[in-house]
Amino acid sequence: MTSTPIAKYFWIVVVGYAVDLGSYIGMVEAGLHLYLAYLASFALGNTCNVLLLRKFFAAGRHPFAKDLALSMASTGIVILLAMGIYIALMQLLGVHHLVAKVLSNGVSFLVNYYLRRRFF
Repeated sequence: MTSTPIAKYFWIVVVGYAVDLGSYIGMVEAGLHLYLAYLASFALGNTCNVLLLRKFFAAGRHPFAKDLALSMASTGIVILLAMGIYIALMQLLGVHHLVAKVLSNGVSFLVNYYLRRRFF
């Protein structure tokens, strides 16, 4: 049985997301401000995703450094949207920061899937 591209992408990204969420929790527990932990964990998870996606999803049209830079730039724009959702969920709706992180990352997953398929 072969998997669909989005299913394969999903399972690869789950590993990167585990790095993202795990490092986020660790940084928050260590006392780092929520917003800084959100951004730093994004960078770690995104780097992990680029490495795994290049190996298992698509070889990449660019050398690794350029792919990482482009990925950070494109997902960096998406992270602004996701962080806006994250902040709104916490500040306006009183959602716990971990739940807000999971929900906002769900939105970024879908947008990043489209960007990676289209441009990388």
